[in-house]
Amino acid sequence: MFRYLCIFMLFSLISQSDVKLGSEEEHILEYMYTFFNSSHYEVVGLLDGEPVDFYSSVLKSPVPKKIWNEKERSFGNQYWQDHITSRQKIDKWFLSSAEDLKMHMTKNQSGDVVQMRFGCKNIPERNPVHDEETLFAEFAYDGETTMNFIHNTNKWTPVDFAAQLIINNWNRKRSIKYQITNFLNVECYQALYNFQKFELNATQYNNSSDPLIYTVPRGSLKPGHNNLTCLVTGTYPSSSPIEMNLFRNNVNLTEMEGVRSSGVRPNEDNTYQLRKTVMINASESEVYQCVVNHKSFPGTRKNTWEVKKSEESSGGIKSSFYWTIGLPFFLLAVLVVVVVVWFFKYKWRSEPNRHLAANPEENAALGVQDGGSLIDQGGETTSDEAYGSRGSSDSDLSQIQRTLLEFNTDPADN
Repeated sequence: MFRYLCIFMLFSLISQSDVKLGSEEEHILEYMYTFFNSSHYEVVGLLDGEPVDFYSSVLKSPVPKKIWNEKERSFGNQYWQDHITSRQKIDKWFLSSAEDLKMHMTKNQSGDVVQMRFGCKNIPERNPVHDEETLFAEFAYDGETTMNFIHNTNKWTPVDFAAQLIINNWNRKRSIKYQITNFLNVECYQALYNFQKFELNATQYNNSSDPLIYTVPRGSLKPGHNNLTCLVTGTYPSSSPIEMNLFRNNVNLTEMEGVRSSGVRPNEDNTYQLRKTVMINASESEVYQCVVNHKSFPGTRKNTWEVKKSEESSGGIKSSFYWTIGLPFFLLAVLVVVVVVWFFKYKWRSEPNRHLAANPEENAALGVQDGGSLIDQGGETTSDEAYGSRGSSDSDLSQIQRTLLEFNTDPADN
């Protein structure tokens, strides 16, 4: 027994020293368990705040979230699978412990949520075995912490007095405390070290093809203006900040000058992108610059876009403006002409008394009665249909004109 204990401690110290020597930055690996009821719980693994994997009781298996474990042929997939297997004991213990905690602290019949958070952190120049900040495990009930695990003493300590009874029971179970201590001191630090190594390899792999920067002008709804977009894509990981600034004539543009940012967004290949857009005046001579800084680049990257004012572009803008404004007025004028012509034509055809003279006596002499029909010598009314149409024919109009001429002629003139 003593021999196995020595081997265990030696292996733990070696693995932890590797982590310390292999990293000059602070990193953290943690697991968040959420228990809703006996049939529904979720687990998410986080490396420096970014998901490594996700598991739900609805799913059949954990879902990988990194480039290095997303596929079976990924270089970190096999180790990740082994780590998931070693974590299964903790998963089972959490389910039984969550049920136990919920039974002792139930406030209402439904809606209670039990959470557990545990993991490890490597801090440069500090020994994780003797530092309370580097190993942690805690339970929460409805969002409030109820107990913490002190790994140096291998005991749970209450934060909420209501948890004292269940803590006394847990502290008497040595097998459970051994599993937690073993996972935190060995499994967690091994995983932290290897996951960080995989992250470094993935970053170097992505850096073999540097992220791309595009500067693209696009059309705008505002006449004479365009939208200038700067896009950087292919960066990794998301925790590595992307610094992008847009300049106009060497003046840094901000949101006050109309700069719009998409924020960092994921690509389908698990890399990330960022784009910023600003409106430019196409008729002004100005120089725009997109300046990007990222750890993938050996130095600052600059893309320049120069807007030159020219008669051709100005004329093109004016011509486009005239067409945009003038075409609707032209179509409206054509429509008005068509309506006016149609109106007068319809009115001419539909007006029944358009051939009557202004003087009723003249109408009687012409043999025309009200309504537009003619009266023959026998006193019978002849309808328009008798002439083959509703209106008078050309010969009838000529006869009426001759009659009017004779009627208006004064006999004294003869």
